[in-house]
Amino acid sequence: MTRHELIALFEEYALLLDLLDEESFRAKAFANAARQLSLVHATLDELLVGNRLSMVKGVGPSIAEAIHEAVATGTFAYLSGARERVPAGVLDLMRVDGLGPKKAKTLWRDQKIESLRDLEAAIESGALNKVAGFGGKTLDKFRASVAFLKTIGKRRLRHHAKQAASVLSDEIAALSGIRSVHFCGSLRRNMETIGDLDCIVCCEPDQAAAVRERLAQFVSIAWASFDSPIWKGQEPTGMEVELSVCTPQELGTRLVLATGSQAHRADLLSRAAKLPECATEEEVYTALGVRFVPPPLREEGLALRSSSEPDYPAAVERKDIRGILHVHSTYSDGHHSIRQMAESMMLRGYEFLGIADHSKSAGYAGGLTPERVLEQWEEIDYLNDELAPFRILKGTECDILPGGEMDFDDGLLRGFDFVVASIHQGFQMTRDDATVRLCRALENPHVDILGHATGRILLKREGYPVDHERLLACAAEHGKSIEFNCSPHRFDLDWRWFGKAIEYGIPIPLNPDAHAMDGLDEIDFGIELAAKGPITSELCPSAWSAERFLDWCNSHTI
Repeated sequence: MTRHELIALFEEYALLLDLLDEESFRAKAFANAARQLSLVHATLDELLVGNRLSMVKGVGPSIAEAIHEAVATGTFAYLSGARERVPAGVLDLMRVDGLGPKKAKTLWRDQKIESLRDLEAAIESGALNKVAGFGGKTLDKFRASVAFLKTIGKRRLRHHAKQAASVLSDEIAALSGIRSVHFCGSLRRNMETIGDLDCIVCCEPDQAAAVRERLAQFVSIAWASFDSPIWKGQEPTGMEVELSVCTPQELGTRLVLATGSQAHRADLLSRAAKLPECATEEEVYTALGVRFVPPPLREEGLALRSSSEPDYPAAVERKDIRGILHVHSTYSDGHHSIRQMAESMMLRGYEFLGIADHSKSAGYAGGLTPERVLEQWEEIDYLNDELAPFRILKGTECDILPGGEMDFDDGLLRGFDFVVASIHQGFQMTRDDATVRLCRALENPHVDILGHATGRILLKREGYPVDHERLLACAAEHGKSIEFNCSPHRFDLDWRWFGKAIEYGIPIPLNPDAHAMDGLDEIDFGIELAAKGPITSELCPSAWSAERFLDWCNSHTI
Protein backbone atom coordinates (compact mmCIF):
# COMPACT_ATOMS: atom_id res chain seq x y z
CA MET A 1 0.00 0.00 0.00
CA THR A 2 1.21 3.50 -0.82
CA ARG A 3 0.84 6.64 1.25
CA HIS A 4 -1.62 8.04 -1.29
CA GLU A 5 -3.79 4.92 -1.08
CA LEU A 6 -3.81 5.15 2.72
CA ILE A 7 -4.80 8.82 2.52
CA ALA A 8 -7.68 7.88 0.21
CA LEU A 9 -8.92 5.30 2.75
CA PHE A 10 -8.80 7.85 5.58
CA GLU A 11 -10.61 10.45 3.48
CA GLU A 12 -13.28 7.90 2.57
CA TYR A 13 -13.78 6.97 6.22
CA ALA A 14 -14.14 10.61 7.28
CA LEU A 15 -16.63 11.14 4.47
CA LEU A 16 -18.67 8.07 5.43
CA LEU A 17 -18.89 9.29 9.03
CA ASP A 18 -20.05 12.66 7.76
CA LEU A 19 -22.76 10.99 5.68
CA LEU A 20 -23.81 8.90 8.68
CA ASP A 21 -23.98 12.15 10.69
CA GLU A 22 -22.15 10.70 13.67
CA GLU A 23 -18.78 10.71 15.45
CA SER A 24 -17.84 14.12 14.10
CA PHE A 25 -14.73 14.19 16.29
CA ARG A 26 -13.48 10.91 14.78
CA ALA A 27 -14.29 12.14 11.26
CA LYS A 28 -12.26 15.31 11.82
CA ALA A 29 -9.39 13.30 13.34
CA PHE A 30 -9.10 10.99 10.31
CA ALA A 31 -9.55 13.86 7.86
CA ASN A 32 -6.79 15.76 9.64
CA ALA A 33 -4.54 12.68 9.66
CA ALA A 34 -5.07 12.33 5.91
CA ARG A 35 -4.16 15.98 5.43
CA GLN A 36 -1.03 15.70 7.57
CA LEU A 37 0.08 12.53 5.79
CA SER A 38 -0.25 14.37 2.47
CA LEU A 39 2.27 16.94 3.72
CA VAL A 40 4.90 14.42 4.77
CA HIS A 41 7.80 13.96 2.37
CA ALA A 42 8.30 10.25 2.99
CA THR A 43 6.93 6.98 1.68
CA LEU A 44 4.61 4.88 3.80
CA ASP A 45 7.32 2.24 4.16
CA GLU A 46 9.66 4.88 5.56
CA LEU A 47 7.00 6.09 8.00
CA LEU A 48 6.52 2.55 9.32
CA VAL A 49 10.16 2.24 10.35
CA GLY A 50 10.65 2.47 14.09
CA ASN A 51 8.40 5.02 15.73
CA ARG A 52 8.27 7.56 12.87
CA LEU A 53 4.46 7.48 12.60
CA SER A 54 4.22 9.13 16.02
CA MET A 55 6.18 12.08 14.61
CA VAL A 56 3.39 12.86 12.13
CA LYS A 57 1.06 15.50 13.52
CA GLY A 58 -2.44 14.13 14.08
CA VAL A 59 -1.43 10.46 14.10
CA GLY A 60 -2.23 9.15 17.57
CA PRO A 61 -2.30 5.53 18.79
CA SER A 62 -5.74 4.65 17.35
CA ILE A 63 -4.95 6.12 13.94
CA ALA A 64 -1.53 4.46 13.94
CA GLU A 65 -3.29 1.16 14.67
CA ALA A 66 -5.61 1.77 11.69
CA ILE A 67 -2.57 2.47 9.50
CA HIS A 68 -0.89 -0.81 10.44
CA GLU A 69 -4.16 -2.69 9.88
CA ALA A 70 -4.65 -1.06 6.48
CA VAL A 71 -1.11 -1.93 5.41
CA ALA A 72 -1.63 -5.56 6.44
CA THR A 73 -5.14 -6.09 5.05
CA GLY A 74 -5.89 -3.29 2.58
CA THR A 75 -8.53 -1.77 4.87
CA PHE A 76 -9.28 -1.27 8.58
CA ALA A 77 -12.21 -2.34 10.75
CA TYR A 78 -13.68 1.14 11.28
CA LEU A 79 -13.81 1.71 7.53
CA SER A 80 -15.28 -1.70 6.77
CA GLY A 81 -18.02 -1.13 9.31
CA ALA A 82 -18.88 2.29 7.89
CA ARG A 83 -18.95 0.95 4.32
CA GLU A 84 -21.56 -1.62 5.36
CA ARG A 85 -23.87 1.13 6.59
CA VAL A 86 -23.69 3.48 3.58
CA PRO A 87 -24.94 2.25 0.18
CA ALA A 88 -22.09 2.30 -2.34
CA GLY A 89 -24.20 4.38 -4.71
CA VAL A 90 -24.30 7.26 -2.23
CA LEU A 91 -20.57 7.80 -2.69
CA ASP A 92 -21.18 7.74 -6.45
CA LEU A 93 -23.45 10.76 -6.01
CA MET A 94 -20.40 12.85 -5.18
CA ARG A 95 -18.94 12.13 -8.60
CA VAL A 96 -21.55 14.63 -9.82
CA ASP A 97 -19.95 18.01 -10.43
CA GLY A 98 -20.95 20.40 -7.64
CA LEU A 99 -22.57 17.75 -5.44
CA GLY A 100 -20.70 17.59 -2.15
CA PRO A 101 -21.21 15.66 1.10
CA LYS A 102 -23.91 17.99 2.44
CA LYS A 103 -26.15 17.63 -0.59
CA ALA A 104 -25.39 13.90 -0.86
CA LYS A 105 -26.52 13.50 2.74
CA THR A 106 -29.75 15.36 2.00
CA LEU A 107 -30.45 13.22 -1.05
CA TRP A 108 -29.80 9.97 0.78
CA ARG A 109 -31.27 10.65 4.21
CA ASP A 110 -34.23 12.82 3.26
CA GLN A 111 -35.05 11.85 -0.33
CA LYS A 112 -34.01 8.15 -0.23
CA ILE A 113 -31.77 8.61 -3.28
CA GLU A 114 -29.01 5.99 -3.22
CA SER A 115 -27.53 5.98 -6.74
CA LEU A 116 -26.93 8.06 -9.85
CA ARG A 117 -29.92 6.34 -11.45
CA ASP A 118 -32.11 7.42 -8.51
CA LEU A 119 -30.80 10.98 -8.83
CA GLU A 120 -31.50 11.11 -12.56
CA ALA A 121 -35.04 9.84 -12.05
CA ALA A 122 -35.68 12.37 -9.28
CA ILE A 123 -34.43 15.25 -11.43
CA GLU A 124 -36.55 14.26 -14.41
CA SER A 125 -39.68 13.67 -12.30
CA GLY A 126 -39.39 17.08 -10.64
CA ALA A 127 -39.17 15.49 -7.18
CA LEU A 128 -36.28 17.78 -6.18
CA ASN A 129 -37.70 21.04 -7.48
CA LYS A 130 -38.92 22.16 -4.07
CA VAL A 131 -36.04 20.80 -1.99
CA ALA A 132 -33.96 23.57 -0.41
CA GLY A 133 -30.59 23.97 -2.10
CA PHE A 134 -31.66 22.27 -5.33
CA GLY A 135 -32.76 25.19 -7.49
CA GLY A 136 -33.20 25.16 -11.23
CA LYS A 137 -29.62 26.03 -12.18
CA THR A 138 -28.26 23.51 -9.69
CA LEU A 139 -30.45 20.75 -11.09
CA ASP A 140 -29.49 21.70 -14.66
CA LYS A 141 -25.83 21.36 -13.68
CA PHE A 142 -26.48 18.01 -12.00
CA ARG A 143 -28.46 16.78 -15.02
CA ALA A 144 -25.58 17.61 -17.37
CA SER A 145 -23.02 16.01 -15.04
CA VAL A 146 -25.04 12.78 -14.68
CA ALA A 147 -25.34 12.59 -18.47
CA PHE A 148 -21.56 12.97 -18.74
CA LEU A 149 -20.93 10.29 -16.10
CA LYS A 150 -23.13 7.88 -18.04
CA THR A 151 -20.83 8.25 -21.06
CA ILE A 152 -17.69 7.24 -19.14
CA GLY A 153 -19.11 4.09 -17.57
CA LYS A 154 -16.65 2.29 -15.32
CA ARG A 155 -13.51 3.88 -16.69
CA ARG A 156 -10.70 4.61 -14.21
CA LEU A 157 -8.08 7.33 -14.01
CA ARG A 158 -4.77 6.22 -15.45
CA HIS A 159 -2.82 6.25 -12.20
CA HIS A 160 -5.46 4.18 -10.41
CA ALA A 161 -5.56 1.57 -13.18
CA LYS A 162 -1.77 1.52 -13.33
CA GLN A 163 -1.55 0.81 -9.61
CA ALA A 164 -4.10 -2.02 -9.87
CA ALA A 165 -2.15 -3.53 -12.79
CA SER A 166 1.14 -3.22 -10.90
CA VAL A 167 -0.20 -5.16 -7.92
CA LEU A 168 -1.66 -7.88 -10.14
CA SER A 169 1.52 -8.09 -12.20
CA ASP A 170 3.68 -8.73 -9.13
CA GLU A 171 1.28 -11.33 -7.76
CA ILE A 172 0.86 -13.20 -11.06
CA ALA A 173 4.60 -13.11 -11.83
CA ALA A 174 5.24 -14.86 -8.50
CA LEU A 175 3.30 -17.94 -9.64
CA SER A 176 5.41 -20.92 -10.68
CA GLY A 177 6.02 -21.46 -14.39
CA ILE A 178 5.37 -17.91 -15.56
CA ARG A 179 8.05 -16.18 -17.64
CA SER A 180 6.51 -12.72 -17.95
CA VAL A 181 3.31 -10.72 -17.40
CA HIS A 182 2.17 -7.95 -19.75
CA PHE A 183 -0.67 -5.46 -19.41
CA CYS A 184 -1.77 -4.21 -22.80
CA GLY A 185 -4.76 -2.33 -24.22
CA SER A 186 -5.35 1.31 -23.40
CA LEU A 187 -3.07 1.13 -20.35
CA ARG A 188 -0.06 0.26 -22.52
CA ARG A 189 -1.02 2.88 -25.10
CA ASN A 190 -0.76 5.49 -22.30
CA MET A 191 -4.40 6.54 -22.50
CA GLU A 192 -5.64 9.02 -19.91
CA THR A 193 -8.47 6.78 -18.66
CA ILE A 194 -8.72 3.00 -18.68
CA GLY A 195 -11.78 0.79 -19.19
CA ASP A 196 -10.40 -2.63 -18.28
CA LEU A 197 -7.11 -4.46 -17.82
CA ASP A 198 -5.92 -6.65 -20.71
CA CYS A 199 -3.35 -9.10 -19.39
CA ILE A 200 -1.13 -11.57 -21.28
CA VAL A 201 0.73 -14.23 -19.30
CA CYS A 202 3.67 -15.87 -21.06
CA CYS A 203 4.96 -19.36 -20.26
CA GLU A 204 6.64 -22.29 -21.99
CA PRO A 205 4.27 -24.61 -23.92
CA ASP A 206 4.81 -27.52 -21.53
CA GLN A 207 3.84 -25.29 -18.58
CA ALA A 208 0.64 -23.88 -20.08
CA ALA A 209 -1.81 -26.34 -18.51
CA ALA A 210 -0.26 -26.02 -15.05
CA VAL A 211 -0.14 -22.22 -15.30
CA ARG A 212 -3.81 -22.07 -16.25
CA GLU A 213 -4.65 -24.27 -13.28
CA ARG A 214 -2.75 -21.96 -10.94
CA LEU A 215 -4.42 -18.89 -12.46
CA ALA A 216 -7.84 -20.50 -11.99
CA GLN A 217 -7.08 -20.64 -8.26
CA PHE A 218 -5.66 -17.10 -8.18
CA VAL A 219 -7.60 -15.38 -5.41
CA SER A 220 -6.90 -11.78 -6.47
CA ILE A 221 -9.20 -12.12 -9.49
CA ALA A 222 -12.84 -13.17 -9.14
CA TRP A 223 -13.26 -15.15 -12.36
CA ALA A 224 -16.58 -14.92 -14.19
CA SER A 225 -15.74 -17.06 -17.19
CA PHE A 226 -13.27 -19.74 -18.33
CA ASP A 227 -15.23 -20.61 -21.48
CA SER A 228 -12.83 -19.13 -24.04
CA PRO A 229 -9.07 -18.60 -24.43
CA ILE A 230 -9.59 -15.13 -22.90
CA TRP A 231 -10.68 -15.43 -19.29
CA LYS A 232 -12.74 -12.67 -17.72
CA GLY A 233 -12.90 -11.58 -14.12
CA GLN A 234 -12.66 -8.69 -11.68
CA GLU A 235 -9.75 -7.56 -9.52
CA PRO A 236 -10.16 -6.29 -5.91
CA THR A 237 -10.76 -2.62 -6.78
CA GLY A 238 -13.54 -3.57 -9.20
CA MET A 239 -11.74 -3.28 -12.54
CA GLU A 240 -12.63 -5.85 -15.20
CA VAL A 241 -9.74 -8.10 -16.23
CA GLU A 242 -9.29 -10.05 -19.48
CA LEU A 243 -6.44 -12.57 -19.30
CA SER A 244 -4.92 -15.03 -21.75
CA VAL A 245 -1.89 -17.31 -21.80
CA CYS A 246 0.63 -17.53 -24.63
CA THR A 247 4.04 -19.01 -25.44
CA PRO A 248 7.29 -17.05 -26.00
CA GLN A 249 7.20 -17.91 -29.71
CA GLU A 250 3.94 -15.98 -30.22
CA LEU A 251 4.34 -13.26 -27.60
CA GLY A 252 5.18 -10.44 -30.04
CA THR A 253 2.09 -11.06 -32.14
CA ARG A 254 -0.16 -11.32 -29.10
CA LEU A 255 1.21 -8.07 -27.70
CA VAL A 256 0.46 -6.22 -30.95
CA LEU A 257 -3.09 -7.60 -31.06
CA ALA A 258 -3.83 -6.99 -27.38
CA THR A 259 -2.34 -3.50 -27.31
CA GLY A 260 -4.49 -2.24 -30.18
CA SER A 261 -5.97 0.15 -30.96
CA GLN A 262 -8.71 -1.31 -33.14
CA ALA A 263 -7.86 1.19 -35.87
CA HIS A 264 -4.15 0.34 -35.67
CA ARG A 265 -4.84 -3.38 -35.88
CA ALA A 266 -6.98 -2.74 -38.96
CA ASP A 267 -4.14 -0.76 -40.58
CA LEU A 268 -1.73 -3.64 -40.00
CA LEU A 269 -4.19 -6.25 -41.24
CA SER A 270 -4.70 -4.26 -44.43
CA ARG A 271 -1.15 -5.36 -45.29
CA ALA A 272 -1.67 -9.04 -44.46
CA ALA A 273 -4.70 -11.26 -43.98
CA LYS A 274 -3.19 -12.44 -40.70
CA LEU A 275 -0.37 -11.13 -38.55
CA PRO A 276 2.71 -13.35 -38.67
CA GLU A 277 3.52 -15.34 -35.54
CA CYS A 278 6.57 -13.67 -33.98
CA ALA A 279 8.38 -13.67 -30.66
CA THR A 280 8.83 -9.89 -30.61
CA GLU A 281 6.75 -6.96 -31.76
CA GLU A 282 9.64 -5.60 -33.80
CA GLU A 283 9.59 -8.80 -35.85
CA VAL A 284 5.87 -8.35 -36.56
CA TYR A 285 6.35 -4.86 -37.98
CA THR A 286 9.46 -5.88 -39.93
CA ALA A 287 7.57 -8.78 -41.51
CA LEU A 288 4.88 -6.35 -42.63
CA GLY A 289 7.44 -3.98 -44.15
CA VAL A 290 6.77 -1.06 -41.80
CA ARG A 291 8.63 0.74 -39.04
CA PHE A 292 8.05 -0.35 -35.44
CA VAL A 293 5.34 1.80 -33.86
CA PRO A 294 5.77 2.61 -30.14
CA PRO A 295 2.61 1.56 -28.24
CA PRO A 296 1.55 5.14 -27.31
CA LEU A 297 1.30 6.04 -31.03
CA ARG A 298 -0.91 3.12 -32.02
CA GLU A 299 -4.05 5.23 -32.43
CA GLU A 300 -6.42 6.12 -35.22
CA GLY A 301 -4.94 8.55 -37.72
CA LEU A 302 -1.32 7.45 -37.40
CA ALA A 303 0.35 7.04 -40.80
CA LEU A 304 2.35 3.82 -40.92
CA ARG A 305 5.90 4.37 -42.14
CA SER A 306 7.51 1.96 -44.56
CA SER A 307 10.76 0.30 -43.57
CA SER A 308 12.59 2.68 -45.91
CA GLU A 309 11.34 5.74 -44.01
CA PRO A 310 12.88 7.12 -40.79
CA ASP A 311 11.71 6.03 -37.34
CA TYR A 312 9.05 8.03 -35.53
CA PRO A 313 10.44 11.01 -33.58
CA ALA A 314 11.71 10.24 -30.08
CA ALA A 315 9.49 11.53 -27.31
CA VAL A 316 10.90 13.54 -24.41
CA GLU A 317 12.15 11.28 -21.62
CA ARG A 318 12.64 11.67 -17.89
CA LYS A 319 16.40 12.14 -18.33
CA ASP A 320 15.71 15.13 -20.62
CA ILE A 321 13.73 17.13 -18.05
CA ARG A 322 15.75 19.99 -16.57
CA GLY A 323 13.09 22.02 -14.78
CA ILE A 324 9.45 22.11 -13.74
CA LEU A 325 7.12 25.06 -14.22
CA HIS A 326 3.66 25.85 -12.80
CA VAL A 327 4.28 24.92 -9.17
CA HIS A 328 2.41 26.34 -6.17
CA SER A 329 3.69 27.24 -2.71
CA THR A 330 2.25 28.25 0.65
CA TYR A 331 1.97 31.79 -0.69
CA SER A 332 -1.32 30.62 -2.28
CA ASP A 333 -2.81 27.12 -1.95
CA GLY A 334 0.34 25.00 -1.92
CA HIS A 335 1.26 22.78 1.03
CA HIS A 336 5.00 23.50 1.10
CA SER A 337 7.15 26.63 1.14
CA ILE A 338 9.20 27.87 -1.81
CA ARG A 339 12.35 26.68 -0.05
CA GLN A 340 10.89 23.21 0.51
CA MET A 341 9.76 22.94 -3.11
CA ALA A 342 13.17 24.14 -4.36
CA GLU A 343 15.16 21.78 -2.14
CA SER A 344 12.91 18.91 -3.18
CA MET A 345 13.63 19.77 -6.82
CA MET A 346 17.37 19.85 -6.12
CA LEU A 347 17.22 16.39 -4.52
CA ARG A 348 15.58 15.14 -7.72
CA GLY A 349 18.44 16.55 -9.80
CA TYR A 350 16.57 19.40 -11.51
CA GLU A 351 18.17 22.72 -12.49
CA PHE A 352 15.26 25.16 -12.07
CA LEU A 353 11.80 25.60 -10.61
CA GLY A 354 9.01 27.88 -11.81
CA ILE A 355 6.80 29.11 -8.96
CA ALA A 356 3.36 30.12 -10.26
CA ASP A 357 1.02 30.94 -7.40
CA HIS A 358 -2.52 32.17 -7.97
CA SER A 359 -3.46 35.79 -8.71
CA LYS A 360 -5.66 38.01 -6.59
CA SER A 361 -9.11 37.01 -7.94
CA ALA A 362 -8.57 33.40 -6.83
CA GLY A 363 -9.41 34.28 -3.23
CA TYR A 364 -10.59 30.71 -2.59
CA ALA A 365 -7.03 29.57 -3.34
CA GLY A 366 -5.18 32.28 -1.43
CA GLY A 367 -4.55 34.38 -4.51
CA LEU A 368 -1.75 36.91 -4.12
CA THR A 369 -2.26 40.65 -3.99
CA PRO A 370 0.37 42.79 -5.76
CA GLU A 371 1.91 43.49 -2.37
CA ARG A 372 2.27 39.77 -1.65
CA VAL A 373 3.80 39.26 -5.10
CA LEU A 374 6.56 41.74 -4.23
CA GLU A 375 7.18 39.91 -0.94
CA GLN A 376 7.45 36.63 -2.84
CA TRP A 377 9.90 38.10 -5.34
CA GLU A 378 12.09 39.29 -2.47
CA GLU A 379 12.13 35.78 -0.95
CA ILE A 380 12.94 34.21 -4.32
CA ASP A 381 15.86 36.62 -4.80
CA TYR A 382 17.21 35.62 -1.38
CA LEU A 383 16.82 31.90 -2.07
CA ASN A 384 18.43 32.20 -5.50
CA ASP A 385 21.51 33.74 -3.89
CA GLU A 386 21.66 30.91 -1.37
CA LEU A 387 20.80 27.95 -3.63
CA ALA A 388 22.76 28.92 -6.78
CA PRO A 389 23.38 27.52 -9.34
CA PHE A 390 19.85 26.14 -8.87
CA ARG A 391 17.38 28.78 -9.97
CA ILE A 392 13.84 29.68 -8.93
CA LEU A 393 11.85 31.54 -11.57
CA LYS A 394 9.28 34.17 -10.61
CA GLY A 395 5.99 33.20 -12.18
CA THR A 396 2.26 33.49 -11.67
CA GLU A 397 -0.81 31.52 -12.59
CA CYS A 398 -2.82 34.58 -13.46
CA ASP A 399 -6.59 34.28 -13.82
CA ILE A 400 -8.14 35.07 -17.18
CA LEU A 401 -11.12 37.25 -16.30
CA PRO A 402 -14.51 36.80 -18.05
CA GLY A 403 -13.71 39.34 -20.76
CA GLY A 404 -10.28 37.88 -21.48
CA GLU A 405 -8.41 40.51 -19.44
CA MET A 406 -5.67 39.42 -17.05
CA ASP A 407 -6.13 39.53 -13.29
CA PHE A 408 -2.91 41.55 -12.81
CA ASP A 409 -2.16 44.76 -14.70
CA ASP A 410 0.53 44.88 -17.37
CA GLY A 411 2.92 46.72 -15.10
CA LEU A 412 3.03 43.86 -12.61
CA LEU A 413 2.93 41.15 -15.28
CA ARG A 414 6.02 42.70 -16.85
CA GLY A 415 8.01 41.95 -13.71
CA PHE A 416 7.44 38.18 -13.72
CA ASP A 417 9.92 35.83 -15.36
CA PHE A 418 6.97 33.95 -16.88
CA VAL A 419 3.18 34.11 -16.83
CA VAL A 420 0.77 31.18 -16.96
CA ALA A 421 -2.76 32.31 -17.86
CA SER A 422 -5.66 30.10 -16.72
CA ILE A 423 -9.43 30.16 -16.34
CA HIS A 424 -10.64 29.15 -12.88
CA GLN A 425 -14.10 30.75 -12.69
CA GLY A 426 -17.03 31.33 -15.01
CA PHE A 427 -16.99 27.96 -16.77
CA GLN A 428 -20.51 28.32 -18.15
CA MET A 429 -19.51 29.63 -21.59
CA THR A 430 -20.40 28.93 -25.17
CA ARG A 431 -17.68 27.49 -27.41
CA ASP A 432 -17.20 30.86 -29.08
CA ASP A 433 -17.11 32.81 -25.79
CA ALA A 434 -14.55 30.43 -24.26
CA THR A 435 -12.34 30.54 -27.34
CA VAL A 436 -12.43 34.34 -27.55
CA ARG A 437 -11.65 34.61 -23.83
CA LEU A 438 -8.63 32.30 -24.15
CA CYS A 439 -7.36 33.95 -27.31
CA ARG A 440 -7.56 37.43 -25.78
CA ALA A 441 -5.29 36.18 -23.01
CA LEU A 442 -2.83 34.73 -25.53
CA GLU A 443 -2.75 38.08 -27.32
CA ASN A 444 -1.46 39.77 -24.17
CA PRO A 445 2.28 40.30 -24.77
CA HIS A 446 3.12 39.38 -21.15
CA VAL A 447 1.41 35.97 -21.23
CA ASP A 448 3.74 33.07 -22.03
CA ILE A 449 1.82 29.86 -21.30
CA LEU A 450 -1.85 28.91 -21.40
CA GLY A 451 -2.70 26.73 -18.40
CA HIS A 452 -5.03 23.69 -18.50
CA ALA A 453 -6.69 24.72 -21.73
CA THR A 454 -10.21 23.38 -21.11
CA GLY A 455 -10.35 23.19 -17.31
CA ARG A 456 -11.52 19.58 -17.52
CA ILE A 457 -11.39 17.16 -14.61
CA LEU A 458 -11.23 13.62 -15.98
CA LEU A 459 -14.23 11.42 -15.13
CA LYS A 460 -15.72 14.41 -13.28
CA ARG A 461 -16.41 17.24 -15.72
CA GLU A 462 -15.81 17.85 -19.41
CA GLY A 463 -14.53 21.39 -19.02
CA TYR A 464 -15.66 24.36 -21.06
CA PRO A 465 -16.05 23.88 -24.83
CA VAL A 466 -13.15 25.19 -26.92
CA ASP A 467 -12.55 25.60 -30.64
CA HIS A 468 -9.12 23.94 -30.56
CA GLU A 469 -8.34 24.82 -34.17
CA ARG A 470 -8.77 28.55 -33.47
CA LEU A 471 -7.00 28.33 -30.12
CA LEU A 472 -3.93 26.59 -31.51
CA ALA A 473 -3.77 28.94 -34.49
CA CYS A 474 -3.90 31.91 -32.11
CA ALA A 475 -1.13 30.47 -29.91
CA ALA A 476 1.04 29.90 -32.99
CA GLU A 477 0.36 33.39 -34.35
CA HIS A 478 1.47 35.04 -31.11
CA GLY A 479 4.31 32.63 -30.37
CA LYS A 480 2.77 31.34 -27.14
CA SER A 481 2.94 28.02 -25.35
CA ILE A 482 0.17 25.69 -24.20
CA GLU A 483 0.95 23.51 -21.21
CA PHE A 484 0.23 19.85 -20.86
CA ASN A 485 -1.06 19.68 -17.32
CA CYS A 486 0.42 16.44 -15.96
CA SER A 487 -2.05 15.96 -13.12
CA PRO A 488 -3.66 12.55 -13.75
CA HIS A 489 -6.97 14.23 -12.94
CA ARG A 490 -6.53 16.71 -15.83
CA PHE A 491 -4.15 15.71 -18.67
CA ASP A 492 -5.11 18.96 -20.37
CA LEU A 493 -4.34 19.88 -23.28
CA ASP A 494 -6.04 16.72 -24.64
CA TRP A 495 -3.34 14.59 -26.32
CA ARG A 496 -5.54 14.32 -29.43
CA TRP A 497 -4.46 17.88 -30.26
CA PHE A 498 -0.74 17.27 -29.78
CA GLY A 499 -0.26 16.58 -33.49
CA LYS A 500 -1.74 19.91 -34.56
CA ALA A 501 0.20 21.78 -31.86
CA ILE A 502 3.43 20.11 -32.99
CA GLU A 503 2.60 20.97 -36.60
CA TYR A 504 2.29 24.63 -35.56
CA GLY A 505 5.55 24.46 -33.57
CA ILE A 506 3.83 25.39 -30.30
CA PRO A 507 6.04 24.69 -27.25
CA ILE A 508 4.38 22.30 -24.79
CA PRO A 509 5.84 22.28 -21.26
CA LEU A 510 4.98 19.34 -19.01
CA ASN A 511 3.55 21.10 -15.97
CA PRO A 512 2.53 18.99 -12.95
CA ASP A 513 0.67 21.90 -11.34
CA ALA A 514 2.22 20.62 -8.12
CA HIS A 515 0.79 21.86 -4.84
CA ALA A 516 3.14 19.77 -2.68
CA MET A 517 6.58 18.22 -2.95
CA ASP A 518 5.39 14.77 -3.99
CA GLY A 519 3.22 16.42 -6.64
CA LEU A 520 6.42 17.21 -8.53
CA ASP A 521 6.63 13.54 -9.48
CA GLU A 522 3.39 13.77 -11.45
CA ILE A 523 5.53 15.00 -14.32
CA ASP A 524 6.17 11.29 -14.90
CA PHE A 525 2.52 10.91 -15.94
CA GLY A 526 3.03 13.80 -18.32
CA ILE A 527 6.05 12.10 -19.85
CA GLU A 528 3.93 9.00 -20.48
CA LEU A 529 1.23 11.02 -22.25
CA ALA A 530 3.81 13.14 -24.11
CA ALA A 531 4.79 9.95 -25.95
CA LYS A 532 1.41 10.10 -27.69
CA GLY A 533 2.48 13.17 -29.68
CA PRO A 534 5.24 12.48 -29.57
CA ILE A 535 6.35 15.71 -27.90
CA THR A 536 10.09 15.97 -28.44
CA SER A 537 12.59 17.58 -26.09
CA GLU A 538 13.12 20.36 -28.67
CA LEU A 539 9.49 21.42 -28.32
CA CYS A 540 9.26 20.92 -24.55
CA PRO A 541 10.38 23.89 -22.38
CA SER A 542 10.70 21.51 -19.43
CA ALA A 543 13.72 20.06 -21.25
CA TRP A 544 15.31 23.45 -21.94
CA SER A 545 17.77 25.28 -19.73
CA ALA A 546 16.41 28.10 -17.58
CA GLU A 547 18.29 30.60 -19.75
CA ARG A 548 16.78 29.26 -22.95
CA PHE A 549 13.29 29.31 -21.44
CA LEU A 550 13.68 32.91 -20.26
CA ASP A 551 15.02 33.95 -23.67
CA TRP A 552 11.96 32.37 -25.25
CA CYS A 553 9.65 34.22 -22.82
CA ASN A 554 11.23 37.48 -23.95
CA SER A 555 11.10 36.72 -27.67
CA HIS A 556 8.34 34.10 -28.08
CA THR A 557 10.32 32.57 -30.92
CA ILE A 558 12.09 29.21 -30.90
